[in-house]
Amino acid sequence: MATYWINYPAEYKKQIKPLLHQQMWLFGRDILCPEGNLLYRYQFTHAHAESRGGSMYTRWEDDRQIVLWGWGIWFGEVEKGAIFVNRYKAKPAFTAVPLLNQTIHRPEDLPRLAHRVGIEAEAQAMRQMWCDLLCWLAGYEAWVLQTVGKTWRQVALKPFNHAVTQMAMVEQLTMQWQTLAEQSQALLIKSY
Repeated sequence: MATYWINYPAEYKKQIKPLLHQQMWLFGRDILCPEGNLLYRYQFTHAHAESRGGSMYTRWEDDRQIVLWGWGIWFGEVEKGAIFVNRYKAKPAFTAVPLLNQTIHRPEDLPRLAHRVGIEAEAQAMRQMWCDLLCWLAGYEAWVLQTVGKTWRQVALKPFNHAVTQMAMVEQLTMQWQTLAEQSQALLIKSY
């Protein structure tokens, strides 16, 4: 039986991994913004962490669900499925389950996920949702800059020891995500 997956060139992985790790840090800092929790202002709802689990922030956009935890991002679309991206691996895994209908605090409670799928259409859906997620991240960063400005992004990024965006260039975050989204459209789907 054939399997299908997205091929990620080394240079692409070298860019995406640290940028996603940085973005996850920034989400965490945005919760602590002195002007109020930016995730709440961006229409996320919050389910507090259990012991030994992470807080769950959920946003609905029509038929799309975005969920944030400290350990990753869920991006689901009705009739397409969903992807989950681990904070440290920056590689989407697919599930046919499009929406999370229960509170989840640990990665092991997510639906079954796979980097390799048995149907080419699922691999194509995974690649498209990955592109859509990166565009969504670009939009979020544009909103942050418009809402609270460059200074907040610099304050939020300053204590992060693994920053890949220069402090003086934080307004480039939107373009960094947009560029990677465009590159993602061209990622090849391989099969075996």
